[in-house]
Amino acid sequence: MEFAAYLPPQLLSHLQRVIGREHTLVAASGWSELDQLVRRTPVDVAVLDPGADGVVRTDQIVELVRRYPSLPVVIYTVLTPQSLRAVVELSNHGLQQVVLHRFDDEPRRFLETLEQQPGVSLSEALLDRLAAPLATLPTTLVRAIERMYRRPRGFGDASDLAREAGMPRRTLYRVLEMAGFAHPSIMVRGARLLRAYAYLRDPGHLVDDVATKLGYSNQQRFAKHVRETFDVTPLTLRRTVSADECVARIAAMLYPEAGALQSGEWSRADREVDVPDADDREPA
Repeated sequence: MEFAAYLPPQLLSHLQRVIGREHTLVAASGWSELDQLVRRTPVDVAVLDPGADGVVRTDQIVELVRRYPSLPVVIYTVLTPQSLRAVVELSNHGLQQVVLHRFDDEPRRFLETLEQQPGVSLSEALLDRLAAPLATLPTTLVRAIERMYRRPRGFGDASDLAREAGMPRRTLYRVLEMAGFAHPSIMVRGARLLRAYAYLRDPGHLVDDVATKLGYSNQQRFAKHVRETFDVTPLTLRRTVSADECVARIAAMLYPEAGALQSGEWSRADREVDVPDADDREPA
């Protein structure tokens, strides 16, 4: 997981010890830099102190949540009368995750809180929709697909999915085809596009930001994938396609109806990604 934090030195030092080497932590030096981190990098969780710059206030955090509602936020602060007032105000804006220094931040407990932040709800909706066909796959592959849809930035192509599942790429192709799923590269593309839709709905994200966050080297390649899947541009996608329709479209792309694909044959779009171009090969 990737964390962004804006905290005073004492709290930041403790957070670094809690996260250790298992996750990535990027510390912002101010509210403006924090906004840039969230806008341009694949942050999974933001850990913030309302008094990070020496003045306890909530306006910057409320604005961050308004601009990026898909981003989970954990408030980490020292217990003072001022910080408690800030926590109460933030709770009125829907921020319920609060960790108090020296009360709730025992390392193991704190790490569990950070790791158990809810993923993007769209990913959970898609995985629920595909639960029955996914259950026919090997457990290691199911877990890899679940991780990919919850953290798509780490999967650039089919080789990454095969590696995560602990199987040769050829085996991955065969197992997915036999179960009626689309080409592995389409599975990877679906994860990126589903997360793209969630990002696009955030007022603070530009189309270019979303392409960058998801590992595309240029906006044109990203727009091409959006058009092939939804028949609209990224800007139109964010305005006209509902969340339910997005999930349904991607689910149909990943798991076509029985008989839609003949054994060993893929649709034109599938064949295009069977031999990835430079963008598909680059690490995500």
